[in-house]
Amino acid sequence: MALIELKHLTKTFRGKTQTVEALRDINLAINQGEIYGIIGMSGAGKSTLVRCINFLERPTEGHVVIDGKDLSALSPKELRQLRQQVSMIFQHFNLLAQRDVRGNIAFAMEIAGMKRAQIDRRIDELLDIVGLKERQHNYPSQLSGGQKQRVAIARALATNPKIILCDEATSALDPQTTASILNLLREINRKMGITIVIITHEMSVVESICTHVAIIDEGTLAECGTVEAVFSQPRTEAAKKLIFRGAGAGSVLMGRRMVRIVFDGETFNEPIIAELVMQCHVPVNIFYADTRDVGGKVFGQMILQLPEDRLQQEKVLYYLQNRNLHLEEVDANAH
Repeated sequence: MALIELKHLTKTFRGKTQTVEALRDINLAINQGEIYGIIGMSGAGKSTLVRCINFLERPTEGHVVIDGKDLSALSPKELRQLRQQVSMIFQHFNLLAQRDVRGNIAFAMEIAGMKRAQIDRRIDELLDIVGLKERQHNYPSQLSGGQKQRVAIARALATNPKIILCDEATSALDPQTTASILNLLREINRKMGITIVIITHEMSVVESICTHVAIIDEGTLAECGTVEAVFSQPRTEAAKKLIFRGAGAGSVLMGRRMVRIVFDGETFNEPIIAELVMQCHVPVNIFYADTRDVGGKVFGQMILQLPEDRLQQEKVLYYLQNRNLHLEEVDANAH
């Protein structure tokens, strides 16, 4: 059984003059121990989705089931108790300015009714985990963005949650700090087994840390699966726009036949194109190429512009297909 299940989830916002369907019929299952990325363009519905997972936003239709419990069937008290198992980290940290680092970490435990001695012991443990022992008496105004996010992570861990929801948690950070925060989250997932859901618009975040990904497009679930599968062989146009953004397939040389090769992490280091040209005696133009590291494996794509001659085109395609590569025709007129 999945730890988080979204069943036919729909969220509609109704105003005086208009109605907005932010989410429509979302079905998603997230298993224990996964780092699950939810990605989409701005306005796609990602943040609304994460707020529905812990019922900060109550869905208009459908169900959210966490650890076997349907949130819509819980009493207010039961929902508060369950939320102790579902922590949240925000883009802008949401720290209390009047409290120091220890005080901010303590806040969630105080609300949960833990005893002072227990709270102090837990704070000491968490300061070690996030590497802020030397900053424990500093106030938020005295901390960098990365340090503030580490405090937020410690606060999220305070009640020993099963799930951490990250809503654009690295968007306000520089690339180096982002990398350190993602490494910390990866270690937390590995050592503690906490399931992490990351809402982001940044492909690099998903590539760096996530095991699974869901692509949200205009309020619907366009595609989901392992990062490896979705990034190497995207099926939907929404996924292709995100993953191959900037490829510019067909922005020049209109009307020419082109093919996309997707490298699967195993064949990337082989000199496939050089061998193709030598063995087939057919010229090809590398129109676009891109690679990325996903989970320690190199994945990539290359868009080749094929010759005008139909026989030469078929020769190239036959050669590539026999190398067991994933091939996909690209519309030269697509943007």
